[in-house]
Amino acid sequence: MTNENTQNQASKTENGETNRPDYIAKQYRVIRIEDGWRTRKERIGVVFKNDNGSMTFRPSGAQFIEGDVHFFPTEEPNNNPQ
Repeated sequence: MTNENTQNQASKTENGETNRPDYIAKQYRVIRIEDGWRTRKERIGVVFKNDNGSMTFRPSGAQFIEGDVHFFPTEEPNNNPQ
């Protein structure tokens, strides 16, 4: 997904500021290609850190999730002070 999609999944804080996700959730998928099989990472949502130490996973659309989900740090730092 593009940076624009990341902004669409960002949540709004109480004072109206944008809270960018802390992680991108991806899952490894095996796909068939012309001469065999290939593994690729497919973005399936975003993850936010909460003030109490927990994390919130927000999937993109309706997902059938099977297997492990991996969280990758976003490339842009979260600009909200903690």
